[in-house]
Amino acid sequence: MTGNNKKTASPALNRVIHEPARLQIVSYLAVGGREVSFAELSEKLGLTAGNLSVQLKRLEEAGYLSITKSFRENRPLTCVTLTRQGMKALKNYLQELELMIDRLKDAIPRQGSDGGGD
Repeated sequence: MTGNNKKTASPALNRVIHEPARLQIVSYLAVGGREVSFAELSEKLGLTAGNLSVQLKRLEEAGYLSITKSFRENRPLTCVTLTRQGMKALKNYLQELELMIDRLKDAIPRQGSDGGGD
């Protein structure tokens, strides 16, 4: 068989997004489709400020997030938005995950088809 058959290629999950906290962050931002404050992310996702800061930095370095810092009522305000590149990376990640799941479903024997019983 020749050509680019996606079914035969091994899924390559994006390791930046695959980390659980980063996947939560990117997913939350994708669903909301808006700028979100650091405080909201920390509260809604149950991440400590330190962990969230580290994960946001890694996602920003990958080009998946845009982070803006400003002041509101003389208090620092950090806001985060998902970039187009971040949305594209998430969609690609989900496609690869679906491919992996489909392969797994095909590889696992159906219940009762192995001839044995429980």
